[in-house]
Amino acid sequence: MAASATRVLQVSAFFAAHGGGIEAVADRLARELVARGLLVHWIAGGSASESPHDLPAGLGIDHAGTWDPLERRVGLPLPLWSPAALSRLWRAVGQADVLHVHDYIYLPTLLALVFARLRSKPVVLTQHIGEIGFASAAARAVLRALNASVGAWALSRAARVAFVGQPVMQYFEPRVHWRRAPLLVPNGVDHERFAPAWALPPTNDRRLPLLFVGRFVEKKGLALLRHAARIDGVRWRFIGWGPLGPESWPAEERAAVELMGRLPAAAIAAHYRSAALLVLPSTGEGFPLVLQEALACGTPVLVSTEVFEAFPQADGRCVFHVELRGTDRVAAALALRGRIEALVAAPTLLAEARAPAVALAQQWSWSACADRYRALYAEVIDELTAAH
Repeated sequence: MAASATRVLQVSAFFAAHGGGIEAVADRLARELVARGLLVHWIAGGSASESPHDLPAGLGIDHAGTWDPLERRVGLPLPLWSPAALSRLWRAVGQADVLHVHDYIYLPTLLALVFARLRSKPVVLTQHIGEIGFASAAARAVLRALNASVGAWALSRAARVAFVGQPVMQYFEPRVHWRRAPLLVPNGVDHERFAPAWALPPTNDRRLPLLFVGRFVEKKGLALLRHAARIDGVRWRFIGWGPLGPESWPAEERAAVELMGRLPAAAIAAHYRSAALLVLPSTGEGFPLVLQEALACGTPVLVSTEVFEAFPQADGRCVFHVELRGTDRVAAALALRGRIEALVAAPTLLAEARAPAVALAQQWSWSACADRYRALYAEVIDELTAAH
């Protein structure tokens, strides 16, 4: 690899094994970038056991010692890195040609932006999430204030800002004085791993298999799913972890769900293929990666209308949606349950959705995503060089 290869410092709150979509994106993007001849140094926190293995040449990692007392309790990740990790982050910023930061809102990523400012390094910031519809009015107010102040500052200082979904970009657009117009850069899909099975596998269980994949936290709609757990003719599988999982539900609702825990991507792909429908009633998200993966496996999806609007292109034959905004939790739960019951009552509709789902997923490519970011890095480095 040439000595003049672009040196990219990628900063995220966690590594992919932690279980979040942001981190899965960071992992795949780093691997795609080194395959294109870039040198990537990735620093992230979490448990030491979550550090990635089987690293390709050109990809180095740095695990940051982390203290995160709230995530296990309330599902809100607020990682605090050790002083030694922050010292290494400062040095890594100085050694990089460009920083790629995933979401401003975590303290380590925010500090990376500050360090880049102090060391005159260009930043590409990918903002994945915007407003989250917390049940708590106080929590909503705090996040809104952060986005309007710290978030607006962070996004205004980045050389380029990319969003993975249209609604989050539209949310931030009027709140930020942009250096350059923000960009929409959808995540890719691994089409070799997430590939279709054109029919559901045979089973003696005549109930329709429904699937949820994601962290068991408020913004994923776990409270709404609880009220949809017991639907006649349905069996549920939940893949994920978190404080609001079905383990905490009343016995009758808990008994209606098969908990699979955390699974590797290859195993999740098999569950996508065996499901008749992926249900993800989340809010406050950019564009969840699990939707792209499920569609690539030929599995139709049911999402909130907010997330439906994040699709660059959508197909109503395989992307179903239900409006969950502007209503109370009881009404939202009833709306979700009613939409699921209507789809379950039309199994032919779900079966016919599999081919359109695969066709829709062809619009997403990790190769195109990585090429877009590589071009952004070159642009911001050239601009900084010209300015000096």
